[in-house]
Amino acid sequence: MHYVVPIIAVVVTLAYASYKDLVSREIPEVVWVPAYVVAIGSLLLGGLSSTSPVRVALALVPPLTYLLLFLLNAIGGADLLATLLISLTHLDKPLIPLATYVLSSLAPLPLIVSNVVLNLARYSKVFEELKCIQGSKSFLYVVGRPTRVANFVKKNFVFLHTIPTGDGFICSAKAEADVDFEEQRRRVLEMIESGSLKEYDYVIYSPAIPHVVLIALSYVITLAVYPLVEHLIPPLP
Repeated sequence: MHYVVPIIAVVVTLAYASYKDLVSREIPEVVWVPAYVVAIGSLLLGGLSSTSPVRVALALVPPLTYLLLFLLNAIGGADLLATLLISLTHLDKPLIPLATYVLSSLAPLPLIVSNVVLNLARYSKVFEELKCIQGSKSFLYVVGRPTRVANFVKKNFVFLHTIPTGDGFICSAKAEADVDFEEQRRRVLEMIESGSLKEYDYVIYSPAIPHVVLIALSYVITLAVYPLVEHLIPPLP
């Protein structure tokens, strides 16, 4: 029973966090507190007895990786908190946090493939005419896709990879976690008003993927599959 309660706490917390991520891309830190209390309490009440240094090290690989990405401003704090929570809950079964990490990391792959195919087949001329006065447009084939300026200003939670300037664009494949979406929109609207950008011009954008949702779905899938394959996995020391 001490193992079931923390899992329920994680699933409920991830479900609510996913909802907040979808509607606002902002998840208050207090959302994670109850599940962390349950997870740490379970460890202190006997959960540590079934762990080993090898298992703990493997279980902490995902949150340590996410910590590095967080320090680089590549992901938000909620992604790190979600991953660490899963790892703390499954220190004795590190393949669960590892599998969750792999699945959630691979989930955006179809979008990446779609970007490359569409950009090469449909938007090749747009990319050819794209003038990057700073940065390179090579990586933009992978991370984003073109859209008319008039359509961009109507979108919510999107990264702008071609920042308009007087002579062209500052091109960047980065999708920083602390981007101000409204500031992006305001800057583009100001460029339209000044006449330096037309509504029918193209910019390159990418959606701000609600990664906590991907983590939550990957965790549920892993929990469902793990009992079926556990007996096939060599025991860890």
